[in-house]
Amino acid sequence: MLCSCSEDSPSEPKYVFDANVVCPAEGTNAYGEPNRGSFTDERDGQVYKYTTIGNQVWMAENLNFDNGSPCAKESCSEKGREYTPMDAQNACPNGWHLPTEIEWNILFDNVGGIDIAAARLKATEGWTPLNPGQASNGTDDCGFSLYPIPVIDNFVNHFKYTPDKAIDGYIALVWTGNPLDSTLGSPSTYGVLFETQKNSALIYRYYHKDYQSIRCVKD
Repeated sequence: MLCSCSEDSPSEPKYVFDANVVCPAEGTNAYGEPNRGSFTDERDGQVYKYTTIGNQVWMAENLNFDNGSPCAKESCSEKGREYTPMDAQNACPNGWHLPTEIEWNILFDNVGGIDIAAARLKATEGWTPLNPGQASNGTDDCGFSLYPIPVIDNFVNHFKYTPDKAIDGYIALVWTGNPLDSTLGSPSTYGVLFETQKNSALIYRYYHKDYQSIRCVKD
C-alpha cells in the first residue's frame, strides 16, 4: 500500500552559515596561531595576510613570489602575479602548498557550498557589475578578500594573459594543486573560476599557457 509522508515527518535541519562559528576573526586556530594575521615569506621577505576558515588556514591575498611570472596589475603588490600551471606547482612558500580540488571543495563546504561560495569569498569592492544595478561584489564574510584579475574575456583563448588586451573587474581565476595531466595533448590541470555576476564558483580545466592567481593553504 502506498502512503504519503505527513507534514510532521522529520527532515534534516537546513544549514545556516554563521561566520562567527566557521571563521571567527578572534581566537586561535589548530596551529595555535591567531585566526587572522600575517606571515613572512622567507624567500623574499614579503608579508601576506592569512585567514582561518574551518580547519583550513588560507592566504588572504594572492601570491606575489617572483619566479618570472607577470604581475596581475601594474603594481605586483596590488593583486599578486599570474602563473602558468607549471610555474604554480612549487610557487608557495615553505609550510604552505597549492590547494587541491578537494581542499577547495572543503573551503566551499565551509562557507555554505559551491553555489554560494563566490558571494562569501569575494571582496566587498573591486568587482564590476555586468549591467547597472546587478550584484557584483561579495560579502567577504571570512576575510578571504578575493579580487578580480585582468584576463582575456574569451574561453577560446583560455584567458591567456595579454596585458594590452586584458580587462579587469569581472573574473578571478585561481589554480588548484591537482597533478598536471597531459592526456588531452598538452599539460592541463584545474582552476577555480569566480565571476562578477555569480554567487557560485566553478572548477574548470585550464591549459599550460593559461595564467592564473595562486592562493596557498597551510600544510
